[in-house]
Amino acid sequence: MLTRRRFLIGAGGLAGSGAVAVAVDREVASGTTVPLVPLGSQPHGLPVRQHAWDATLNRDAHGNPIAPRFDRLFLFDVSGKPTPAHARMLEAALRTLERAFKWGPSGLLFTAGWGPAYFEQVLGVSTPIPTARSLSDFELPSIDHYHLCLHFACDDDSRLSAVEGALLHGERFAGIDGSVKVTEALRWRETRTGFVGTGLPAANQNVGGIPPGKHVPASSPLYMGFKSGFLKNQATEDDVTIAHGPFAQGTTLQVSYMRLRLDSWYQELSERERVARMYSPETTVADVARFTTDAESNPGQLGQAIKRYGVIGHSQTNARARRNGRPLIIRRDFNTVDGGQAGLHFVSVQRSIEDFVKTRTAMNASHAQLQNPAITDTVNNGINDFIFVLKRANYILPARAQRSFPLLPGRAKALE
Repeated sequence: MLTRRRFLIGAGGLAGSGAVAVAVDREVASGTTVPLVPLGSQPHGLPVRQHAWDATLNRDAHGNPIAPRFDRLFLFDVSGKPTPAHARMLEAALRTLERAFKWGPSGLLFTAGWGPAYFEQVLGVSTPIPTARSLSDFELPSIDHYHLCLHFACDDDSRLSAVEGALLHGERFAGIDGSVKVTEALRWRETRTGFVGTGLPAANQNVGGIPPGKHVPASSPLYMGFKSGFLKNQATEDDVTIAHGPFAQGTTLQVSYMRLRLDSWYQELSERERVARMYSPETTVADVARFTTDAESNPGQLGQAIKRYGVIGHSQTNARARRNGRPLIIRRDFNTVDGGQAGLHFVSVQRSIEDFVKTRTAMNASHAQLQNPAITDTVNNGINDFIFVLKRANYILPARAQRSFPLLPGRAKALE
């Protein structure tokens, strides 16, 4: 029998206007020479916050935001010792993309996040965010130590493919005037891909982790068959924005790569039982069909769920982690078939990483088994038995003006 621990261990092992003359930065480290590229202008009217996406999103009939349909995460380390030319190369590329595409899912959305290793190992300063860690007794994630995470999203997957080719290989494509290649300043390490939206999971269900057949509903935006991006079960962008300090108007980013194992989810549980684990045992299938702006599951009934039903719901436990009645995080997660396996890239933004930790801890509901032995860390405990965290990392998302090599000496002058 494949135990959860053995599964985790095995899975963890897989897996231009305003241009200036071109010059060369003479400060070289580790054999790396980074050209001082033309910077180019930036379009007027872009939000100060990198993470300001919500105003650009389409809305459904109830006002719920509709996430961009396709996402990619590009993960990098800094090449050599960074100089102002490194910052200029990255900023020039991002500004070129901003000039080429409207800010929004019909054009392009993106953020640049920097990990603890960038601050501590590259700059030799204290990191503003903690290194990621395991957050339960039943997960064994590999902790990523990448310096930079670029998250791109839009409604056109071919555009994201073109962006990847341009950033990593210098390929040209329609709409881009000049090169956006960044690999002289940054060493590419990994790309993660995915999708979210009605029909996409069903069209991509012939992968490992999902039983044969047509189990994923055609109407579902995510593999587990339910909608998560309701208006009231997300924090607002104001909620997650850092108010003061060197990273004011920024936020923090958390990225986890989760493998899904949905054979028993679809083959052994009825729809009613899946609803109980996703929402609460008091929630009915008919209730779910009536949800408009929130996935309603009363956290005040958690004790009843534990003692009477011996089953608790994912939404029910998560709803305990709120501030002023609102969640602490904004989910920007998406499903994936990376490696030929059904998975979830759980991407969230929150004011502090501690807000993510609080949310994840609430999801664990580790106290429940002390009150009813029918509930364990994973059995009858929300969706914990069906998700396996392979990788995790934390990043900080500075304000847009600080996004390229934040805190690097000399960067401000190079970006004038």
